[in-house]
Amino acid sequence: MDRIKVLIVEDKSLVAAAIAAMLEKHGLEVTGSCRSGEEALAEFDKSNPDLVLMDIELDGPLDGIAVANQIKKRSSVPIIYLSDYTDEATVDRAKKTLPANYLSKPFQEAELIRAIDIAFTNYNAQQSGIPKKLLTDHIFVRTDNQKFEKIAYSNIVLLKAERAYCKIVTDDKTLTLSTSMNNIQDQLSHSDFMRVHRSYVINTKKITSLEGRIVHLGTHSVQMNEESHKELLARLKLVK
Repeated sequence: MDRIKVLIVEDKSLVAAAIAAMLEKHGLEVTGSCRSGEEALAEFDKSNPDLVLMDIELDGPLDGIAVANQIKKRSSVPIIYLSDYTDEATVDRAKKTLPANYLSKPFQEAELIRAIDIAFTNYNAQQSGIPKKLLTDHIFVRTDNQKFEKIAYSNIVLLKAERAYCKIVTDDKTLTLSTSMNNIQDQLSHSDFMRVHRSYVINTKKITSLEGRIVHLGTHSVQMNEESHKELLARLKLVK
């Protein structure tokens, strides 16, 4: 699985280095650290990050809000402002770019990680309302207090509900999240995924065979309920 890529736009090198250390500690990948708006836009186009941490005061003619406006024309990537400015005029101007969050400096590591968590939760929820042909091909999840992961839809085999937890079974590992399966399914909101049992959602593209009401997905097998079995047969092209 790919690590979540973060672009840091910050004109103070020591602050940028401290932020980078925090991100790496939590399993995120820093694609670059930029001091000016022009440099940030070039790096954004080059590295295609999943999240941007944006200082408002930057070197050069473009400030962080102007850069955020340019990024918004390119992508729906979440942007979190990091700023010394808390005056009403600056905050109102920043709000017009619809940032994922706004942190006032100085901030603590826990505050930054919480802001990132909220940003990705909101991003996943927003993507679920986009027509399916425009959906992105991945979801962002926080696997524990120390790590975020970017999971491609194509790598997910199934979701399994276990009480208050949800297991995401992928091609190469199983992640256990402290959230309900309904919450994850809502954020996936993709036509490839189908609920076949009270406790299971499967990726229909991972089906390798059917045996009565048992669906096989490689080494995994799931017992479907009758209604889901009929729906799945209607969706699949069967040669008899």
